[in-house]
Amino acid sequence: MRDVVERAMQGDRDAFASLVRMTTDRMFAVAARILRDPDLAEDAMQSALLTAWRQLPTLREPDRFEAWLRKLVVHACYTESRRRTAHTASVPLKLPTMTPVGPWS
Repeated sequence: MRDVVERAMQGDRDAFASLVRMTTDRMFAVAARILRDPDLAEDAMQSALLTAWRQLPTLREPDRFEAWLRKLVVHACYTESRRRTAHTASVPLKLPTMTPVGPWS
């Protein structure tokens, strides 16, 4: 796997696609366990893979690619979780009852 990582670090898109194919199932399992929602896990995975592509040239130890990617996935899950919490509206479950006003009351 080291040679594929090194090629991807040099900008080889096919090598990066190979890395994604080799690790996606395990990384998705991590994201799904953290977020407990497959749609959110997919969003976190997409974010982590985009970050991985952008930051791959800075990876110091190509042999640690999978551990590095797992760390990116975990951070993306935390970000996705905070984003979901921030957008959750607080809506009262029970609306106050209004008494009808008019000649029919």
